[in-house]
Amino acid sequence: MFILNNIYHGFKLIEEDTINEIGSKAKIFEHEKSGARLLHLENNDDNKVFSITFRTTPTDNTGVPHILEHSVLCGSKKYKIKNVFSDISQSSLKTFLNAITFPDNTTYPISSRNEKDFFNLMDVYLNAVFYPNIYENHDILRQEGWRHEYDEETDTLVYKGVVYSEMQGSLSSPEANLTAQIYSSLFPNTTYTYSSGGDPLVIPSLTQEKFEEFHSKYYHPCNSYIYLYGNQDLDKCLQLINDNYLCNFDKIEIPSKIDMVGPFNEMQEVTSTYSIAVDEDPTNKAFLALNFAGKENSDPETYLTLKILYNMFIESSASPIKKALLDNGIGDGLVTYMDMNIDPVKQSFFSIAVNNTDESKKVEFKKVIFNTLKDLCDKGISKDLLKASINTIEFRLRESDPEKVANKGIEYSWLTLHSWLYDASPLNHLKYEGTLNRLKNSVDENYFENFIRSYMLENSHCSLVILNPEAGLASKNSKALKDKLKDYKESLSAAELCELKRRNLKLKERQLRKPTAEEVETVPKLALEDISKEAEVIPQVLDKKDNLTILSHKYNTNKIAYIDFLFDASIIEQEYIPYVNLLSCVLGELDTNSKNYLTLNTEIYKTTGGITYSTKVFTERNNCNMYHPKFIIKGKSLINNIPDLLQLINEVLTSTNFNNKQRLKEIIQESKVKLGRYMVSAGDSVSLKTTLASFSKADNYKDCLNGISYYEFLCDIEKNFDKNHEIIKDKLNKVYKTLFNKNNLIISYTGEKEGLNTLKCNLDILLSSLDSHIVPAAKYTFVPYEGTEALVTNSSVQFVTKSFNFNELGYKFSGKMRVLDNILKSVYLHSRVRLQGGAYGCFVYLTDDGNMSFISYRDPNLMETITTYKEAYKFLEELNYSEEDIKNFIIGAIGRLDFPRPPEVKGEIATSRYICNISKEDIQQEREEVLSTTLSDIKAYTDMIKKGMEKNHCVVAGNESKISSLKDIFDKVYYLM
Repeated sequence: MFILNNIYHGFKLIEEDTINEIGSKAKIFEHEKSGARLLHLENNDDNKVFSITFRTTPTDNTGVPHILEHSVLCGSKKYKIKNVFSDISQSSLKTFLNAITFPDNTTYPISSRNEKDFFNLMDVYLNAVFYPNIYENHDILRQEGWRHEYDEETDTLVYKGVVYSEMQGSLSSPEANLTAQIYSSLFPNTTYTYSSGGDPLVIPSLTQEKFEEFHSKYYHPCNSYIYLYGNQDLDKCLQLINDNYLCNFDKIEIPSKIDMVGPFNEMQEVTSTYSIAVDEDPTNKAFLALNFAGKENSDPETYLTLKILYNMFIESSASPIKKALLDNGIGDGLVTYMDMNIDPVKQSFFSIAVNNTDESKKVEFKKVIFNTLKDLCDKGISKDLLKASINTIEFRLRESDPEKVANKGIEYSWLTLHSWLYDASPLNHLKYEGTLNRLKNSVDENYFENFIRSYMLENSHCSLVILNPEAGLASKNSKALKDKLKDYKESLSAAELCELKRRNLKLKERQLRKPTAEEVETVPKLALEDISKEAEVIPQVLDKKDNLTILSHKYNTNKIAYIDFLFDASIIEQEYIPYVNLLSCVLGELDTNSKNYLTLNTEIYKTTGGITYSTKVFTERNNCNMYHPKFIIKGKSLINNIPDLLQLINEVLTSTNFNNKQRLKEIIQESKVKLGRYMVSAGDSVSLKTTLASFSKADNYKDCLNGISYYEFLCDIEKNFDKNHEIIKDKLNKVYKTLFNKNNLIISYTGEKEGLNTLKCNLDILLSSLDSHIVPAAKYTFVPYEGTEALVTNSSVQFVTKSFNFNELGYKFSGKMRVLDNILKSVYLHSRVRLQGGAYGCFVYLTDDGNMSFISYRDPNLMETITTYKEAYKFLEELNYSEEDIKNFIIGAIGRLDFPRPPEVKGEIATSRYICNISKEDIQQEREEVLSTTLSDIKAYTDMIKKGMEKNHCVVAGNESKISSLKDIFDKVYYLM
């Protein structure tokens, strides 16, 4: 029992509240000695969350907040470990473990369902942020930030460093440049003028002195925001935090306060550039962004109003802004906050951005937006459109799990920071019910029209950002960097160059050095006894009638019904496979026989939580050539609205009209732009898909749906759309009429029993309209390919993937491979590819259908990484772990299997297992295989890795000049720019 104004382990309880919206009791504390703030959200969630956040406000572009975020997790006073992420991940049941640098803060969140593990992780993070090794070990800055590296083969110097490589990759995208210009244009002379992540051109100017100074200045309890969520022992938490850490600090003044920016006298205009290839056509490749700033983000009404307007203007297909811009030929589509990786800051703002346009259209761009907004204010916004956007935002608030990771505690932590960081109550955005109801009731009172008028039409605090393409900018910057490094090398004496090499050798030895027994002992560990021997069983009931299958998964979902319709796509002929995915893009975005697409979208989101269309290929265990392609329609609604949901799906599936030529062209253009943007930013995923497609029939099918082949398909039909419009329309129509068939349809329901009964009683709303002819499966041909391929993008770094299929080598999937995966990723690849190579990330991708891949992410290297992959077997040959070490790796592997998932995702997993013929006995056997893994089991995979890496299934996505310099090693080169 905690009593208001009493003190508990140094923490004074200053406020209590009940937050019905999230089923939690909130307690707000202040630590009297150190000045630390602490919020506890008490509830029954066994996924316990802790985070500590510091307000970190950069005053330059060296990226010191970002480098520090990486560096404090490289060993501390108590925990003598080289890297928290890799060392702790080996042996933790964590459900979340991360550190994130935002524009004005750095946060360190963890979560675990295991109490012992939770307290271990909390202590590790607290020790890391308050007592990091950065003061004693100056190599940490050189490893995580930047260093000069000598290249023996070319006799040149290069920059290396994890953050340096990360930001080279991050800032390769024009969207990242656009974000930086939006922040600085709206909030000049503030911390938002600078990149908290760091600019690669400036990062190498960060000194050890400035690095340490930033930590000592900002990483103090009085500048911290501590967050606890779940069913943990609060008294025990407060005692640990106080006795081990906060009692050692006294309050000080820290100048981290962020000032508001007053209104401008007039709109500010900013022009910048981004790089395209030397021979690339710059026509219509500019970005335009119109931006407005207003009240503080901590104001609940402004915060929610902007979310609703953002959905209505940017996210919704019924957006009047989007339609007006497209009708006037300005851009191919809107650029979203997710595209730009935009984060909330102290002051609220709203951005409307388009891509694939031209600077000459900037006046018309502004005119169209302002005229559309004025028209909405004068004539009134469609009430249905407003209600649809409000309903969408309400669904998101109530689900509180946009990433579908069953980690609501993490999501709530972000919401608290959007007000707490700016000296307002951390509960402002958690207690949304009252504000939401006021906004609902204000639909008929012109509230939104008046808000738009004051926030946008009559607001002088606005900016126009123009981002133009510049051919060869990256090459020019690369040459300037090489010249700079060449001049620096020439300025060094022989002794200085020798010292540089010596320091790098010392760093490499440190990176490769095995931890001592004393260091290993400092890593907190669980015992195998702490692990459940039983795999989680997802409840699934099979109801089969004729060729219709209904799978149900009963969970408490707060009266929300999640319903998936999985149509068999194997009946579609091979030449039409790309049209299957194109169909998923156009459904719901075209008119039906009774509604135009704007009205349709409004109706969907006013009545339901949304309807989405997608494609997925399910593969059977130990056989990537036995696969089941599906076209999936996912719908969600409140139980009472299930009949409306079914009626809307029925309308889309039975009366979509493909005759609107201009609208179809717009969708194809937007799809191509989105996929092209994805391919540049997610080079790891694209290179992975491409390698697997070279030898796996299932992945070759996936490539036709959403890989390189599909992208080439989109480019071709967009380029020749006017000439081939009728052919495109006819092929789409053919797939549309063939695909939606009752035969071999699987319906998956997740939710409460009441919803299942409602679904079954109303299924005929949909089923009665569907075809029921027996259509045989199509036959597909596949030609495997072996070779090294390159995917050239605008990225400044590489993504290197090498893959193989272990079934072809005589191996079957086993849970023991999960432990192998853990060891290779967290020890071998982490040390060689990230720490030494300077890549931002490195992964092992293992699937039970027989595929295994090594992948690097934002990697400055190419051949060095391929060599590392090929030599992985040597690491296994020399492996000499103790039984205790192997137990730790087992626990880490189990942690990945036991990841918490929301009911909707559990239903998807169970459905997938049904399709792939995976039984609960198979899942239990996999767990038992993990738990029984021995060192000899791991070493037995040495030959598999050796032979697998001898297979030449390798794809590199990334930098043009790097790929060109090694062009002789590539059998195929694709240009994705």
